[in-house]
Amino acid sequence: MANAGKDTKSGAFRQRFRFQLRGRGRGYFQQGFGGRGGGQFMSLGNFAGRQRRPMTERERASMQTQQQQRRYGSQANWQQYRRGGNWGGGGNWRQGGDFNRRMNRGNRNPSVDVKDDWNLLEDLEFSQFASLSLPHVKERETCLECGAVKYYDRTFDSINTRSERPLVRFNGVVHAVTTSEDPIIRNLAHKPSVNVFCTDRIAATIMCAPKSVDSWDLLAIRIADKLFFDVRPGSNFDHVTVAETAIDPPMEEPGHINNPEKLALEATFININFSQQVLQSEGNTYNFKQKNPFIDSDDKEEAEKVASVGYRYRQFDLGNGINMVVRCEVDAVMPSRADEEPDKVKFCCIKALNEFDSRYCNGVNWRNKLDTQRGAVIASELKNNSCKLAKWTVASIIAGADLLKFGFVSRVNPKDTSHHVILGTHEFRPTDFASQINLNMDNAWGILRCVIDYFMKCEPGTYLMMKDPNKPIIHIYSLPANAFASDEESDDSSDGQPPAKN
Repeated sequence: MANAGKDTKSGAFRQRFRFQLRGRGRGYFQQGFGGRGGGQFMSLGNFAGRQRRPMTERERASMQTQQQQRRYGSQANWQQYRRGGNWGGGGNWRQGGDFNRRMNRGNRNPSVDVKDDWNLLEDLEFSQFASLSLPHVKERETCLECGAVKYYDRTFDSINTRSERPLVRFNGVVHAVTTSEDPIIRNLAHKPSVNVFCTDRIAATIMCAPKSVDSWDLLAIRIADKLFFDVRPGSNFDHVTVAETAIDPPMEEPGHINNPEKLALEATFININFSQQVLQSEGNTYNFKQKNPFIDSDDKEEAEKVASVGYRYRQFDLGNGINMVVRCEVDAVMPSRADEEPDKVKFCCIKALNEFDSRYCNGVNWRNKLDTQRGAVIASELKNNSCKLAKWTVASIIAGADLLKFGFVSRVNPKDTSHHVILGTHEFRPTDFASQINLNMDNAWGILRCVIDYFMKCEPGTYLMMKDPNKPIIHIYSLPANAFASDEESDDSSDGQPPAKN
């Protein structure tokens, strides 16, 4: 018995001297996290006061396997996400289990199938855009303003999670006219002083290209010394992305309600419905000098049902002989407050952020946090939708809008995509919001100028620029004549209008 107390393997010595043992008995180790440096440690049993030691590689791998099983279910469900599974390539799990943010959806599909007769001309890497800068770009003049917009209804500013309002479906007409089909741009193209034409959405997409993850594509059409940026027939370019930059984006199957394509369509409908619902149904309407160019002057019914949108054709001087006309959109006019000048017109761009299921993307439950911790909700959206928010901000700055209004729209039931409620609103000045999200407008203008310079050196013809679905690269192709003739015929056979939202 005298020697038993000195035997390091005896129970008496183990209970008396609680040094770090490395046994592998069942139930002896417990998993845990700790440490000032954020490392992972193992708890040495249930003995009070026992110290912790760093986890071994084997223990860390076992813990990660259990985390994946808890997240995706049994091995039959989560096995597909491992190396060589549906995410393909070398897998998207870094050594140590960290998630690769830039490859968050594995082998995503391209926005358009590349044909054999397309000639690859250039690959523009996003790393080349980081050092670009074009400061002091200002509007040269507003060529024309068309359409009519209603005034914003300030009663929606008082909405909160306790007084939510149902989102109402808009049954009017929404025009989605491309650059080449715009009659105003066709007339402006005859001016010798202007040589580049596009819309605010197209310009914002190019300027925010380094922030994008999903694939997208645009057409660049050279006619003589003019350059037109256009949308490909049959493209989903105007669809609003959801959780594009999230670390863990939704990856459901095509038939699931939370499939990325269905979420984008739902978000697009929500934006149209929200932007029209928050306007004053009765009262004055702000009319621009010119009528809406996309309404048939003889069709009074269509004129009454058309969505409230104002079009501002603004010209920008990018230097080196590049003068660009951008068709910009504003959604509303803000009514003057008591302490503001009554004659000053303040234009507003209205957008909607939507919550489909707070359990996805490490999201924040809006109904619990929106009233008390709105900053946390906005921070979560900046993490999951940084590209979308950047494009909205750039578009509002280009349009010369005084305010950028956000609405927070959520599903009534996470499993129902047809009913939504408005939980609140928030507004920013576009330039202030750009500073908050670290959006460098000088760099954005520099990216746009770089892309324009490339196409201005090309021969007249049709070109396509496509963001690679899995790499931070833009591919530029030279297209043959009538490359999308079949798509144009299919568009002509349809009614040409997007379905009403919600």
